[in-house]
Amino acid sequence: MSGIAHYEREFVERTRQILKTYKGKYKLSNAINCTLGLIVLPNEMLDAFPNPIWDTPIANIADLAYLRIRMFEPIQKKKKNNIPVYFPKTLKIFLKKIRNGLAHQNIEPVNNARGLFTGIIVRNYYGEDANNAGELDLEIEFNRKELEQFSLFIAGKYLGD
Repeated sequence: MSGIAHYEREFVERTRQILKTYKGKYKLSNAINCTLGLIVLPNEMLDAFPNPIWDTPIANIADLAYLRIRMFEPIQKKKKNNIPVYFPKTLKIFLKKIRNGLAHQNIEPVNNARGLFTGIIVRNYYGEDANNAGELDLEIEFNRKELEQFSLFIAGKYLGD
């Protein structure tokens, strides 16, 4: 195993342990940070974590049936006549779109009636840049427990569980 793959595996293992054991008062912030780490670092080198699950359609993954996906139409590119070409709706593409939404700060907090931060809505916009809001191609809502559950699922798949 190369040094890079070893580092990534160790990072995933440590992040999973943090998710499982964190008892501080910032549980949702911890879950967001861990999710971002689990999506960005290992996702950039999925070849180091071979698993056929990455190419599985998201709708066919029973362990993720709880996800509150409001919209997932992953745009790959636009043709000259502005007609979109879509990616397949696989787990790999789903992770890529969540990663982009988090990295571009397309996060909306969800608060309860008392104003407490209880979840997030993540959106991704295809074609987003400084001059263009882009076209929405992903919107998903997570509460803290769902985000932790999703992150633990991803970590397990990276590690071959």
